Amino acid sequence: MLEPQVEAAPAGDLRSLEDRHLADLIPFAARSALYRDRWREAGISLTAVRTYEDLQRLPYIRGDDLREGWRRAPHDMICDPDVRAWFATSGTTGAPKWTPYGPAELSLLEDIVRRAYYILVERPGVFRCAIFATPAPFVSDVGAFALLASHVAARLPVEYLITSPTEAESALRFLRTRPPVAVVGFPSILLRIAEGIVQEAPIQAQQAWRLRPSAATLAGVLATKMVRIQPRHLFKPAVGLFGGEPLAPYRQPLRETWGLRAFELYAMTEYPCFHLECREQAGIHVWADRCLPELIPLEQLDREDADGSYVPRAMHLFDAAPGQTGEFVYTSFGRALPLVRYRTGDVIEVVDTARCGCGRTHPRIRVRGRRDDLVNLGLIRFSTAELDHQLGALSGIASWQLRIVRRGYKPQPVLYVVPMPPPRADLAADLGRALENIEILKVGIDNGLVLPPDIRIVPEITEVLTWSGKRKRVIQEAPE
Repeated sequence: MLEPQVEAAPAGDLRSLEDRHLADLIPFAARSALYRDRWREAGISLTAVRTYEDLQRLPYIRGDDLREGWRRAPHDMICDPDVRAWFATSGTTGAPKWTPYGPAELSLLEDIVRRAYYILVERPGVFRCAIFATPAPFVSDVGAFALLASHVAARLPVEYLITSPTEAESALRFLRTRPPVAVVGFPSILLRIAEGIVQEAPIQAQQAWRLRPSAATLAGVLATKMVRIQPRHLFKPAVGLFGGEPLAPYRQPLRETWGLRAFELYAMTEYPCFHLECREQAGIHVWADRCLPELIPLEQLDREDADGSYVPRAMHLFDAAPGQTGEFVYTSFGRALPLVRYRTGDVIEVVDTARCGCGRTHPRIRVRGRRDDLVNLGLIRFSTAELDHQLGALSGIASWQLRIVRRGYKPQPVLYVVPMPPPRADLAADLGRALENIEILKVGIDNGLVLPPDIRIVPEITEVLTWSGKRKRVIQEAPE
């Protein structure tokens, strides 16, 4: 396996490295309008923030703070004016958040793609990679080009084919001539492409036989009658790199259809440091030399939900116990616009903070989903408020609850509704039309990424409560 070095250091050394970064980061970050006033109002002495314990005195920021900052003071947000590129989130959960990358961020991305390369590549030769990028409203597709530029800068022998699911048919024909070693994309998209291959293979074999009758084309027809043609029969990629949605429900189906070993990554546009599994596949390594990771435990989040004035306490990820779950909080060591105590909204589970079997000492996590006010169907996400608005426009509803289940690997929303007496005969039909009015949900259903909703009129609903006793109206039931 090609791996000239392993990024390993004792946990104590990584913590010391973080402290050295903090002493330089905080005064630098205070140049931004995002932090300047809120830190001053909190009475923070910037030169006094030199350790993690000092950092805990600083307030959190959220995605809405970034959006508001760009709206109110777009010329006063950047810390380092030497910006080389701008990237934006897709805006599926609100207005897009713009993020500047300077030389430090681009150098970081170069380092991270080098780490990923030596994790994924097992033997010398050109690493041919097919990337199925997706445009908004799913996610910005420029990330693939940033990865390409970083691989070129790092002088790694990587060959990219960058395409879109909407052009999959043409791309797959070309890939037959240049089979990829790796595929990159969202797991649900790659499985949807696999479904298309299974459906189209017999049709294409019949067409080839009609156009060019021969022993070879006849063998192709017979093969499709004997075997369900899968991507693994045509392309044989060794590995896949997947992000954007938890990989757990998709890992085995990806192996069965594409014949590859699936690796999970965690990334966000706001900071170009993507974290990924090693070959032990015992959790995603969080590169603790490139960020300071924290966790807000679930019980703290529930207290915040019960009391809006309560400020939840976070802990350093190295101090969390295996199995502990909560919201991921992120401090980046960027320069253009550093993130300081950024609440990602992502729910993570700590796998372990001890040395991994691969030798790395960076802590390991699994991403379990989102905790913000979202109905999360993988790539398809929309606000609970939008669902509430659609249902609230209907008469005859006493209460409702939405559960997200999986049929195979695909998510399906199951809507339970308790009607007001006497129940209306046309209530179920009205509920179906209300869900169709949620545009992004309709896009997901039409494209085969989400199963159509299951609507159930019931006499009562079994409530699920948070630790603080708050009723949950959207419940994730996806299997591990």
